[in-house]
Amino acid sequence: MLGGGPAGLSAAWELACGGARVLVVEREDDTGGLCRTHVRDGYRFDMGGHRFITADRELLDRVVALAGKDLLLAERTSEVALLGKRFKYPLEPRDLLEKLPPQLAVRALASFLRQRLRPRKAPKSFEDWATQRFGRVLYELFLGPYTEKVWGVAPSQLSPEWAPQRISFRNLSEVARTLLRRRSNNPQRTYAKTFLYPRLGMGQLFTRVREAAEGAGAEVLCGSTVAGFEVEGGRVVAARLNTPQGPARVACDWVLSTIPLPSLVGLVDPSLAASLGQRLPFRPVRFLNLGLRAAKVLPTTWRYVGEGGLRAGRLQEPNKRSLAMAPSGRSSLMVEIPYALGDEIDGLSDRDLLARIRRELEALEVPLEDDPPVVFSVRAPEAYPVHMRDATSARDAAFARLAPLENLRSFGRQGSFRFVFSDASMRMGLVAASGVLSERLATNHELSRVQSRRTLTEVASLVNAGTLAPGG
Repeated sequence: MLGGGPAGLSAAWELACGGARVLVVEREDDTGGLCRTHVRDGYRFDMGGHRFITADRELLDRVVALAGKDLLLAERTSEVALLGKRFKYPLEPRDLLEKLPPQLAVRALASFLRQRLRPRKAPKSFEDWATQRFGRVLYELFLGPYTEKVWGVAPSQLSPEWAPQRISFRNLSEVARTLLRRRSNNPQRTYAKTFLYPRLGMGQLFTRVREAAEGAGAEVLCGSTVAGFEVEGGRVVAARLNTPQGPARVACDWVLSTIPLPSLVGLVDPSLAASLGQRLPFRPVRFLNLGLRAAKVLPTTWRYVGEGGLRAGRLQEPNKRSLAMAPSGRSSLMVEIPYALGDEIDGLSDRDLLARIRRELEALEVPLEDDPPVVFSVRAPEAYPVHMRDATSARDAAFARLAPLENLRSFGRQGSFRFVFSDASMRMGLVAASGVLSERLATNHELSRVQSRRTLTEVASLVNAGTLAPGG
């Protein structure tokens, strides 16, 4: 098993419980991938705004059984900082009309209505997708600048492929209809308010998954990478590893991989991988973590920074999910900052980055004390798969090159190059493992299509809330 993130650990768990011998090879010093939780002096920080929601009842039951009393039931609160004001998120038409300057509000409404009267065409880019559903004015005001900041690419060059998964509502009419309903038996995923969250951070859940896998016999090798494969008769028969103890060779019957898809292709066809690296790029994110003396920082769990001129993409206050994320009476702040390798953000020290971001926080009217007791950052070099307009054909080319190796599969967010949620990554791992155990393994294409359902039942209606602790 190459990669010890949510998908890899879930596959290892299922395989080990099914009686298979499993070795997980993870390049970092710990497992969990983007769902790790970092701890400093009693402060806990995830790598992103994680929450566990799913329409997959069987997966939900497994997670609840695994996490037990450490699983909290929390409620999402979020907002968008834009034009010096804070707007509710998900966006509400009434809130927009009340807070936008009157002329801009009229223009936004007129733009939306004009777009509604035009014939709908198949979108060729994210820009097309967003303007068709929200109108040009709202696109240029928020969706366009925010998207370019997060992904580092002009929205006209991005595929619309990922948008329905992350932006569930198709247009403002749908938003309005939903917000006017008091309850929904089948809300869109992005609008699910309640969610499950481990008391000690998202990393706690995947520590439990790892412990369950190891308890069933799986082995985990951290700080290690795969250097190459030995292939015979269309099958990978061994993997060559670089480990802290030196080079190693591991014989194998199956190779399941969640490492970045271009990296996996590079082990098989370096020349193809070189071109795929440009067509299947990843967007790095740097998480600036600040442990504070203050008891409260934000009015909401997280705030999206819609201002295109600011580098911060999102602010989060971890103890809004669980009070255990900070020492008693204190809070913390995490700032997500998308960047490019070698740029200004990448080169700054933690303290210099804090000085740079402090000016942005002042502009956003976020109070930040002098000399916070905890300041450190964590980098995620492959945080977001950037879905360029030719991502589908590039992914197809990668899978076609891997297809002759009948016992090699690639899945997970990085391995399938899809911007999926953690529940979809876990399900990919479980499906892949079940296929190995049954000797009816799905293809790479089939695994990549395992997605979070676009509709779900609120967690509170699926779980007996009385058995869960309230969130912080």
